[in-house]
Amino acid sequence: MFKVYLIKFYNVLRFFFYNIINIIINLSPYQITSKTLLIIRLDSIGDYLLVRNYLRLFKSSKKYCDYKITLCGNIVWKDLAETFDADVIDDFIWLDRKKFNNNLFYKYKLLKQIHHKGFEVVIDTTFSREILYGDSIVKTSRAKERIGSSGSPDSYVKWKRNLISNRFYTKLIQHSTNNLFEFYRNKEFFGQIFEEPNNISQPKMLVENIQMKLPTKNDYIVIFPGAQEKKRMWPEENFKIIIKEILNKYSFDIIIAGSNNEKEIAERLLENLNKERVFDLTGRTTLPELAKLISLSKLLISNETSAVHFAASVGTKFICVSNGNHYGRFNPYPKEMNVMGKYIYPPEIQNKINDFENLSNKYRFYSDLDINSISPETVIITLSQILLNDFL
Repeated sequence: MFKVYLIKFYNVLRFFFYNIINIIINLSPYQITSKTLLIIRLDSIGDYLLVRNYLRLFKSSKKYCDYKITLCGNIVWKDLAETFDADVIDDFIWLDRKKFNNNLFYKYKLLKQIHHKGFEVVIDTTFSREILYGDSIVKTSRAKERIGSSGSPDSYVKWKRNLISNRFYTKLIQHSTNNLFEFYRNKEFFGQIFEEPNNISQPKMLVENIQMKLPTKNDYIVIFPGAQEKKRMWPEENFKIIIKEILNKYSFDIIIAGSNNEKEIAERLLENLNKERVFDLTGRTTLPELAKLISLSKLLISNETSAVHFAASVGTKFICVSNGNHYGRFNPYPKEMNVMGKYIYPPEIQNKINDFENLSNKYRFYSDLDINSISPETVIITLSQILLNDFL
């Protein structure tokens, strides 16, 4: 309880210092530059994969086709955006969330840069708006038009937006109250932004031009054992059981992928395994290379992470082990998208998998279900079904 109060106090302190920075910045002169647009998107890699196809529409839209477009994005997916979307984004401003959170000089410098650009229009495209990130940038920009989402209905943040940051905007896009899959939520938002229909039906990423050297010439399966949160990480020993099953029964090689954060996990998974058939690429690929790696694989087996959204975007089959967090919003992919993925949940969800509406309402904001309750045998059965269909 003390830790919770400490975090709240720290957030209040951060907001206090932000307001001081904002006052200082607003003392300096600035001028609105006509036909300039700033798009704000500061969430994670998977979120970007679910929105990037809509961002690409700005240049072809009637409303903004003649604007100079700048994207303020999360630096973690910098190489992804600059590789795949630089043809429709004129300029980038990259934000390091950790520095923006903890370093006052860094925060001041970035906010001042945005303020002095004098953007005519600023759009925060994030459904789960954050007061200390996107909202604060919108306010400091002092753009003529400041557009954002009415925001996710999570009760613990909704009242804060109503009290503090909704007034930073000149227009808030209203959303339906239904629990929509995030890709559809973005479609709803951008439909109102552009005021014209679009035919985008699922996330897509073209990786044909990405070059990378693979560690094997054989067909392979990608294992992605990491995740941002502990509750979303299936035990390492279970992944090892799956790897051994593949090595014993199938001719596929194994590639373990992930960031540097998964390096130690990969090393433990490699213990006592055939090093001629199992390869560790954790921390050794850029995000574009990861997309290419997954696109060329026969199957991805992963926790619920950005890797799953990469697989969906490049058309690769996947098995996702999930505790059901944000059910209906980020998982599972809707059937009509024809994404070749299988989700495996704890029994509390798996046994009621056809009751989507109730599951969606129950776990749309949070799931405390134990991912450890998912057995390796359940994944092995799904694995064999997928591979059997491939062989037929």
